Amino acid sequence: MSETDLAAERVIRLFEALHCKGLFSGGVLAGYNGHAIRTGVYGMADYRSGIRLTADSLYELASVTKPLTATAVQLLEQRNLLHYDDPLVRWLPDLPYRDVTVRQALTHVSGLPDYMEPLERYGEPSAIATNKDVIRLLAEYVPPPRFSAGERYEYSNTGYVCLASVIEAASGMAYAEFMRVHLFTPAGMKRSRIYNRRIKPEVIDDLASGWIKEGSGKERYRLPDELDTLNFVVRLDGIQGDGTAHSTLHDLLAYDTALRGGGLLSPDSLLQAATSFRLPDGNLTPCGFGWFLSTTPSGDVLLSHSGGWPGYWTRFVRAAANARVLIVLANVEEAETRPVYAALDEAERIWFGVDR
Repeated sequence: MSETDLAAERVIRLFEALHCKGLFSGGVLAGYNGHAIRTGVYGMADYRSGIRLTADSLYELASVTKPLTATAVQLLEQRNLLHYDDPLVRWLPDLPYRDVTVRQALTHVSGLPDYMEPLERYGEPSAIATNKDVIRLLAEYVPPPRFSAGERYEYSNTGYVCLASVIEAASGMAYAEFMRVHLFTPAGMKRSRIYNRRIKPEVIDDLASGWIKEGSGKERYRLPDELDTLNFVVRLDGIQGDGTAHSTLHDLLAYDTALRGGGLLSPDSLLQAATSFRLPDGNLTPCGFGWFLSTTPSGDVLLSHSGGWPGYWTRFVRAAANARVLIVLANVEEAETRPVYAALDEAERIWFGVDR
């Protein structure tokens, strides 16, 4: 067995051990050069009917949607349909924050206010909100920006909601349709989709439902929709760009492979995605376009993103040079997170040589 095979086996065993302790339900893939070296799948897609997860189960990605949204923006830029330094208001004329650019939204330096506050204060409580509602409420009530555009870094869901709407305005297509036609299909992401399950429910084969563990016994697994404290999952279900992409282990591997092979983005676009933004104080942002950036002891750049939403947590890590990828998709939200984070750290140390 090669060193690569041995390392992949060690990674998979970490999550198998978590599952045996009742701390992991989901899938993990250690990939290299476009191939899944090892894949592990543990737990149930439906904890009530007993339907098991498979290697092709479809998961809500939560914020791992953001690199996909960023790639879609880059595809439009490559076709000269928009420019990174376009003000968002070129495409979203009602947006009251006139100085924020596409580049600043991509790199989380926009200063845009959190869209949750106006939705909670002024939105219709019984309605499912959409991107149009977000922009309408921002325009109507104009909550103050967090800071001047480009001044500093602060992670922004609002920026990526706006980017999804920019994609629609620049392409003339619905965000979900643009993603399907111009990203998922060309990349070979056969099962991936933008899915707003409560605003437009569908019957989807091998869908990994997201579960919350509460109490004990066979009824301990609850859907977020059944818990009053998580009713926001319904209210926010129509919002796209910062979340709501659904994908599989193998589809995300195909996405990584398409990026590496030049089938989606040009070398310049790939460089932009992996380049930090320099702030006025000289510091660099921790991210490029849609990806958080770090460096291994050997000097390789890691591009990563994590996601979390009631019932799901996700992690996607790509090495820029050595063609390794680690994908973890989970469909049970765990209360005991310390062992999970420790396993993730150890998996990345093994697979990428990260010294934490």
